[in-house]
Amino acid sequence: MKTIRQNCLQLFALCALLLFAGSQALVAQDKDGDKKQPDSNAAVCKPHKIARADCFICDPKLREKGRLWCKEHERYENRCWICHPEAQDKKRLFCKEHSLYEDECFICHPELKKKPAEKAK
Repeated sequence: MKTIRQNCLQLFALCALLLFAGSQALVAQDKDGDKKQPDSNAAVCKPHKIARADCFICDPKLREKGRLWCKEHERYENRCWICHPEAQDKKRLFCKEHSLYEDECFICHPELKKKPAEKAK
């Protein structure tokens, strides 16, 4: 017969093994799961928490040509609901963090980012 002490040790070892396996699964999920974070090697715009190479809020050269910019509220003029509340399309989801509609927010949805060949068109 096994003693209580042996049973406790086996139970402890099983729990430790399960905890280790579960933590490894979470670590693997964290590495692949969060697509919104900029590349750790890229310079990050601290106020907006995005890669500097993508921060159109800080770098005027990255903004779409011909679109007016609301300097007071740091967003495109036609997306400034503070200045133009009547212009907001309430049916579309809006990314408050980046002041773009969700279907335009290339920061939250990198698959929407225009490739260099598309920009030239």
